[in-house]
Amino acid sequence: MTEARRKAESLPDAPGVYIFKDDRGRVIYVGKAASLRKRVASYFHSREEENPRLAGLRSRISDLDFIVTANEAEALLLEANLIKRFHPDYNIDFRDDKSYPYMVIRTGDSYPRVMFARGSRRPDAVYYGPFAHAGAVRETIETLRKVFPFRACRGREPGRPTGGPCLDYHIRLCCGPCTGKVSVEEYGRIIQGVRRFMEGDHRSVMEDLERRMREEASRQEFELAARTRDRLLALQRILERQQAHNLKEGDQDVFAVECGDLDACVTVFYVRGGKILGKQDFFSTPPAGSGEGDILAAFLAQFYAQATHIPREILLSHDLPEAERSLLEEWLSGKAGRKVRLLVPRRGEKRSLVEKVSRNARMSLEVHLAKQASDLGWISRAVQGIAEGLRLSRLPYRIECYDISNLGPLDAVGSMVVFEGGIPLRRDFRRFRIRGEEGKGDVAMMEEVLDRRLSRLASSAGGTEGEAGARVRLDTFHKKPDLILVDGGLPQLGAAVRSLARHGLRDVEVAALAKRLEEIHLPGRREAVVLPRDSEALHLLQRIRDEAHRYALEYHRQQRERRTRRSFLDEVPGIGPRRKQRLLRHFGSLARIAEATREELASLSFLDRRTAESLYRALHPEESMAQEHGSEEGQKAGRSM
Repeated sequence: MTEARRKAESLPDAPGVYIFKDDRGRVIYVGKAASLRKRVASYFHSREEENPRLAGLRSRISDLDFIVTANEAEALLLEANLIKRFHPDYNIDFRDDKSYPYMVIRTGDSYPRVMFARGSRRPDAVYYGPFAHAGAVRETIETLRKVFPFRACRGREPGRPTGGPCLDYHIRLCCGPCTGKVSVEEYGRIIQGVRRFMEGDHRSVMEDLERRMREEASRQEFELAARTRDRLLALQRILERQQAHNLKEGDQDVFAVECGDLDACVTVFYVRGGKILGKQDFFSTPPAGSGEGDILAAFLAQFYAQATHIPREILLSHDLPEAERSLLEEWLSGKAGRKVRLLVPRRGEKRSLVEKVSRNARMSLEVHLAKQASDLGWISRAVQGIAEGLRLSRLPYRIECYDISNLGPLDAVGSMVVFEGGIPLRRDFRRFRIRGEEGKGDVAMMEEVLDRRLSRLASSAGGTEGEAGARVRLDTFHKKPDLILVDGGLPQLGAAVRSLARHGLRDVEVAALAKRLEEIHLPGRREAVVLPRDSEALHLLQRIRDEAHRYALEYHRQQRERRTRRSFLDEVPGIGPRRKQRLLRHFGSLARIAEATREELASLSFLDRRTAESLYRALHPEESMAQEHGSEEGQKAGRSM
């Protein structure tokens, strides 16, 4: 840290990129700056201690390096490339898209090829994509060949080793540059048509083909005109398969970010000529404290670093920091050779499109997490990582997690969820209604739930199969957990430790997972354990904790609704379960029943007059009391007369 601070004081007051390294020389953070000296000095300022992310970064800085650039835009591009190269722990780094399929035009050839490709990019090629899957690339290439008869042979020069044109030439899928009858310029115009179409210039390509068809027909070259017509139809079929959107014709890239507790997904829609041509998802585990705007800003720099086409409008789901927005717009405009705008639409068709992309991002993140949860290799690494990260005495095969849900003094409940081998064992999930006096705190409720569960465990251990009661307990609570996980911090951990001690269970590990910073508290340790945010172990612990929270919240909602329904209907004479059900079905809710008039209730076929009157009086106690009071006054007046 001292060496890094000393270097920071001597940095130049110029734009560039700074690189922080740990004590092993590993790059842990890459950043850009308009002034290297001022930006890097801010990391060593004492007021930054309050930010846990910066505090964690500063504790690991051992050395720093820097690269001076001509301007901020150049620094932005260099930052994106270095993040791709080093994958630093404290940068927002998205999964590389090299494995995705692309359509490639090899412009370095004298007769360029149009090919399917994956992997690293070549400088002598133009890339289109990424596509959702390999089949989409091949289908696009085959359809385009019917319109633009480019060659399909693999060598840098056209033709087969045996000499002579191939079958594609004879069935008119190739113009036959190997025959010597097609010049480089003529073939170049074919490739230019492919590029124009792939870059969204659909209208002019279609108009060119229509004009050619009319000219051929006017010259009575009907065979050529029919062939051009077939090419037009092939392009129309491509466009018909694309999902239309009610935007005015134009090009946009639309980005939306969806954040979970640990993971984030950025989804992009490619809109060309008013039509959605494709979608792609990117996943990352951003550092703690990263907002949606920070994630988008980091992603856009990486995404457009190697882009082949940048539209005039880029629509975003969240605002970027103002400095980042200005810098990105300047850099993208320079890269595209025209003005590029970053917009966060607030209303209208563009806003509805952004909302559609946001829904896709949310669903993609859910699918990503579900797929991760079903990966046995991932689960095995996660369980092993929990044992190593928490220094447990054995692998936590059975993990039980407990949570409390109480939005008020009533209907407080607890939940117990069980994961065995990293997989939820739903038949062992349990719910608890909190007993005793109202006003208990979360810690006391947690201790009550654990006492009830652990007392059953202790009694089941002493039961015998000949005792009917013990058999029931053995079927449900006889399994001893390897790890008890409670949702909360040190107070909840203390409740769990006390409960285990009361029941003599000294061989069960216990931990508390605090939600704010995902810190893990363990008995006998002063410092909390902080697992890496991208570790399988933390992801599994967080998933178990979230499942316990969901299960408790669902039970709490059920109890609250049940109590609300019991509030007065069950106390009205003449209204049983069936009449209560019919009332709720007829009116839709308790509030609508309460608004009903005496006449409306009396007109119901399933209520007699007396029951309807009783219900109305129960719904309007003030009115009933006023009537009774008036009746008593009338009787007194009559007696006085």
